[in-house]
Amino acid sequence: MLSRRSFIRQSSLALAAMSCVPALASSAKRGPLGKPIGIQLYTVRHETQRDLRGTLAALSEIGYREVEMAGYYDMSAKELRKLLTDLNLTPTSTHQGLPDLLNNTQRTIDYIAELGAKYVIVPFPAVPDNRFDKLPPGSTQTIANSMTLDDWKWIADQLNRIGEISKKSGIVTGYHNHNMEFRTIDGVVAYDQLLAWTDPSLVTMELDIAWVVAAGFDPIHYLTKHADRISLLHIKDVKKDIETVVDVVATTTTELGNGKIDWKNVFAACNPDYIKHYYYEQEHWDGPVLEAAKKSFEYLIRL
Repeated sequence: MLSRRSFIRQSSLALAAMSCVPALASSAKRGPLGKPIGIQLYTVRHETQRDLRGTLAALSEIGYREVEMAGYYDMSAKELRKLLTDLNLTPTSTHQGLPDLLNNTQRTIDYIAELGAKYVIVPFPAVPDNRFDKLPPGSTQTIANSMTLDDWKWIADQLNRIGEISKKSGIVTGYHNHNMEFRTIDGVVAYDQLLAWTDPSLVTMELDIAWVVAAGFDPIHYLTKHADRISLLHIKDVKKDIETVVDVVATTTTELGNGKIDWKNVFAACNPDYIKHYYYEQEHWDGPVLEAAKKSFEYLIRL
């Protein structure tokens, strides 16, 4: 919970940003791969609840130019696009839960197209019978430790179907991993099967570097072996003392450059022809969120 002092400090930064944004468009800084630096707005979810415009203005003042949506703030696509455009922010991608996307496929794609984003990313797995939602509290069986290959095959089929629909509107469907995708099931890694079962012409991948490392795997392996399947990245760092697990969705994130990931080598392994966008993301903080976002942005600029 934010202290009063921290809240006032963040609010002051946001208010100062609002007066500076118009001058920023011509001085945008680029990060590794020569691309604009984006941010997943889940990072500032609490701040946007309190002050949407002020928080977005603060991110723009820091230097972020692209955003990946994590909700639409009860706004129409036209209203949200204008707000972002006024603040020199471009919505290039959005996260959309698989059940919602299946229930409202075309309507959701139409919204995303009007917003101006080019990617719709499924951020978390689901199963056709929602059986994990029905388990009693404290159950040892979870979606992280009990999914089957049949479940992953079903997800791949849904991604292919959504991808076929979204492609007609110029939207690319993709999938974002956590650590559970790297659990070995019947002798194979679930993520490898997801790559094999999804159609490359319909489905891309957003590789979350932190979750790959949290699972005990090497992201460079996937960035090189499957370069043509990965279009987006989550640039997220994990603390140096994390335990590697695949059957519990848990890790601790930190500012970029403050954790265990060698970002110089990660970016060196990226093919800029395939990586279209990347987004800084952080889920845990030791101080104010906007300060963490500023430190991480400056780290990427130095790279």
